[in-house]
Amino acid sequence: MSIPEPSINFATENAILLSFAEPGLNSEEPTLSAEQLQMRIIDLASALRQSTVADLLIDLIPAPGSLLLVLHDGHRARRVLKAAEKYWASDLSSRRETRQVEIPVYYGGDNGPDLAVVAEHCGLTESAIIERHCAPTYTVSALGFMPGFAYLTGLDASLAIPRRNTPRNRIRAGSVAIGGTSTGIYPADSPGGWHIIGHTQLTLFDPDVMPPTYLQSGDTVCFIPQRDKGGQT
Repeated sequence: MSIPEPSINFATENAILLSFAEPGLNSEEPTLSAEQLQMRIIDLASALRQSTVADLLIDLIPAPGSLLLVLHDGHRARRVLKAAEKYWASDLSSRRETRQVEIPVYYGGDNGPDLAVVAEHCGLTESAIIERHCAPTYTVSALGFMPGFAYLTGLDASLAIPRRNTPRNRIRAGSVAIGGTSTGIYPADSPGGWHIIGHTQLTLFDPDVMPPTYLQSGDTVCFIPQRDKGGQT
């Protein structure tokens, strides 16, 4: 299995960006899928957090196809990079710390004002949208856009839908949405262009607790449909 080697760039004097080539490019050997590559990046971050160079790092930030290493002192970069190189070449899955999270969701109605739009676009009933959205086990591939916003991979391909032509000025915290081939949950009130199909009452970002983000890269997530007092999911 071909494992891509990262390009190495200093984002700042104390931050190193490791960027990994898209799987399959310029290789005749079997390669990692995009999902496998992303999990390997997350595993690398986890390994470095547990390593002897952990005290040299302020933060490790996985993103799609990359990992940002934030150091206390850029002069210690060589030691951190040597550790990253060693772990990248090893069996990282054995060091994985996976947390399984269940997210209770109320679908449709005021909780999911775009559920009917998604159903029409996909040629499915609203019940089928809910069933297919709850069926997979998702993986948090990255955090971004805003604090606590988790990009979840694993969405059923039949539910993919382009973002709204006109973003909303305000989406309430806890809104469960689909945008393109991803699904996610808005952790705070914010503008947004994804289609809202449900809502959870869980708090996904709280700056007064540690860690402040409820979901972390590498977590697995299942959505659990709920019924309100009116019997609506």
